[in-house]
Amino acid sequence: MDALASKADVRRSLRQQRRDRQSTEEEARRIAEHVLDLEEVQSACKEGAAVACYLARPDEPPTHELIDSLRRSGATVLLPRVEGDDLAWIATDTETSFSSNAWNIDEPVGDATDQTPAAWIIPALAVDADGFRLGQGGGYYDRALADLPDDGRGPIIAVVFEHESIATVPREDHDHRVDVVVTPERVRWLSMPD
Repeated sequence: MDALASKADVRRSLRQQRRDRQSTEEEARRIAEHVLDLEEVQSACKEGAAVACYLARPDEPPTHELIDSLRRSGATVLLPRVEGDDLAWIATDTETSFSSNAWNIDEPVGDATDQTPAAWIIPALAVDADGFRLGQGGGYYDRALADLPDDGRGPIIAVVFEHESIATVPREDHDHRVDVVVTPERVRWLSMPD
């Protein structure tokens, strides 16, 4: 079975599992707590730096509490908007307006920023032991992360449910590794910061 067919099968299974569960406010609180406990995120907040994040859809690990906590702690929260084949990053606050895109995903309205995030918090369906993530299949985050240097960039943090931390995900050459996996239960470093 080739990687694309295998990815489709794994995605189908994980999406079904997500449809069959409900996330809780407690999970949202623990995810926020785990991310904000990371030294790099704490530093970004203290400096008022940009942190890239995403608005979780109803079946994803919740990020609303995380976004609020990042803002309260001083970070500038950047949220993505699809523009063609890429993601544009919009600096947001509690007054930001949102509109739904073609996939019924809320996206921020406003001008894109050229701020470089001090940390990247990204969605995933699963992350394996080597740090490779399985996304939804559009490649948007892989393209967004492709040009980042291997050193001197902020950590890439994937948020998943605990059972989505798996041994191996099917991968292709363009797939990007993450540095940290956060679940409601724990934080797992996959590569150590510089």
